[in-house]
Amino acid sequence: MRQRQDFFLKHGELPKGFGLSWAIFNDRLEIIRLSETLYSQVKKPIAAIVKQPMSATFPNMDVDLIDLQCRDSEQLLHFIDTHGHALQASIAAIEGTDDQWCIVFTRLSLDEQWLMELHPDYNLAIQSSDDWLQQIEAVMTAKPDMIFKTALQQGLALTHSQVGYLHIYDEKHNKILRTAWTDKVKLYFAIPDNQIYLAESGIWAETIHTKQATIHNEPLDNSVKLQKDGYFAFKNHLCVPIRYRKKLVGIIGVGNRDKPFTNVDAKSLSIYATILWHCVELPRTMNTMMKQSVIIKDQKEKMTQILVQLIGAISEALELKDAYTAGHQKSVAQLSYLMGEKLGLPTDQLEGLKLGALIHDIGKLAIPSQILAKPSRLTPTEYELVKQHPLQGALIVDEVEFPWPIKQMILQHHERLDGSGYPDGLKGKDIIIEAKIIAVADVADSILSHRPYRPSMGMEALNDVLMDGRGKIFDENVVDACLDILAIHDLKTAEYVGSLNLDPAVIIEEYHTLEHVESMLLKAKMNVAVVLSEQNRLPIGVIDKNILAFWHSPFINTAAERAADRSLLNKRAHQIMEHKINIIAENTILKDAKVLMEKHAIDYLVVQNLDNQVIGIVTWKILANALMNELDEERSMQS
Repeated sequence: MRQRQDFFLKHGELPKGFGLSWAIFNDRLEIIRLSETLYSQVKKPIAAIVKQPMSATFPNMDVDLIDLQCRDSEQLLHFIDTHGHALQASIAAIEGTDDQWCIVFTRLSLDEQWLMELHPDYNLAIQSSDDWLQQIEAVMTAKPDMIFKTALQQGLALTHSQVGYLHIYDEKHNKILRTAWTDKVKLYFAIPDNQIYLAESGIWAETIHTKQATIHNEPLDNSVKLQKDGYFAFKNHLCVPIRYRKKLVGIIGVGNRDKPFTNVDAKSLSIYATILWHCVELPRTMNTMMKQSVIIKDQKEKMTQILVQLIGAISEALELKDAYTAGHQKSVAQLSYLMGEKLGLPTDQLEGLKLGALIHDIGKLAIPSQILAKPSRLTPTEYELVKQHPLQGALIVDEVEFPWPIKQMILQHHERLDGSGYPDGLKGKDIIIEAKIIAVADVADSILSHRPYRPSMGMEALNDVLMDGRGKIFDENVVDACLDILAIHDLKTAEYVGSLNLDPAVIIEEYHTLEHVESMLLKAKMNVAVVLSEQNRLPIGVIDKNILAFWHSPFINTAAERAADRSLLNKRAHQIMEHKINIIAENTILKDAKVLMEKHAIDYLVVQNLDNQVIGIVTWKILANALMNELDEERSMQS
């Protein structure tokens, strides 16, 4: 006869590390045995658990609900333990005995419906962040000696507690620096004036040590330590850490409420404590940020100026190597900017587009000069080598941290919507808008420009190429913008002021001092600074070398003269600036700019884009060089 197989796991076969919390109790409701897991969770000496009433171990469990007469079915109880955990107790009689029962404890999630019904105000506690925010102003505007008491009152309201305390803590020296108690504390126990509290002892010591919330849902044993070493007669107690910038800066505790505390209370109070400390630190932080913002702005402006100059220098270097395409990148940059503007790109994105177009062919630095300068059509092998220039360009700028996707513009300007482009065969949405714009501008300039092996192919040929590829290989909106612009613009490198290699504009704020302005101009090696309004960020004045010379101290070296000199250096930009600004738009033709400068006998003009933002300074030297280049081009065409 086949032996019957037993599939049921015996008690002794349970893995020791299974982590099951259970206990055996008798008909006097005394625990007589328990699991190691339960012992570690209770956190009491074994003598305080075994052969002791179960209510001593679980003071919040209603033992009166246990029916000792019911031995045929399972009983369920729910309660909050002394550490704030929600537990379900499953009770069943042990077969073969008349006076022993087994109780198994299961930890429950705090969003269980029974707990919400048992403590309906927990939902309110979780959702009470609006109430906290309403109290921020009261905390921030409170007098220094009342800030923490004001904040504590809100902590009591949040947790429905009767008493509370707040310690300011020095983590480096493990020392409590300052303490505040709520006013009602005297109704429960006396607090001596100027009491000094220790970090390593007291009801808050565990929170300081673990940097975690601590819950005591039972009366503390105060028979020996009553109001000594930081122990007080709390009925229930919750203490949470206050963290700021990954450091423990304080602790806040509440207690003496009728209902036991839970982890939900701990989370709510922790969030409140974080908000509280940011309220305290906010004024100081804002003060520091105000001071740092000026430095950050100056550094950002300086880095942007350097970046623009660097990109311009790289573009010039590339044109020196590739004589036949000299001016190509500038023309592509000019047309790309106009196209992006017509397509509605924001100002910052337009600036990045222009700079990316200026060096879109930087990878040609890696192509042999004899191929780039070849006066006839390239062989297939040579053409394949030239097709590597987007990838080579991306490698050149790979380590440079641009605030715009310059690398992607360089890498993708020969990609096409249908995937027929190179080097990666990208399609449609995988190609960034800047690269789509540069691609069309690149084709436009190539067709309209003269080459050693052919003359300009003209607008009709360009129209045919772009319309054939519209929506197929070129973005249709970009094509339309390009043709609209070329219908009214003649694509020349130096036709408009905005296309010139302008001097960067040194931007300053109204509150900058004369000393600060001098320093910024000196570092930038420029002679003109434009003052912007704090409200609308539009130009309201200029400070140039003539104004600085006027305000420079005439004094020599006596004490009185040095004091007067310092007073002058502290004058603000809005006090010394010239309010009349000679401004022209970037689309002003060069001859009109020349007439304006001659008429008013001025040395420079401030150039603005169509969004009224300053983009640079045009000087007589820059304008004269550009006009000379135009004259040379006209003479060469006539000859």
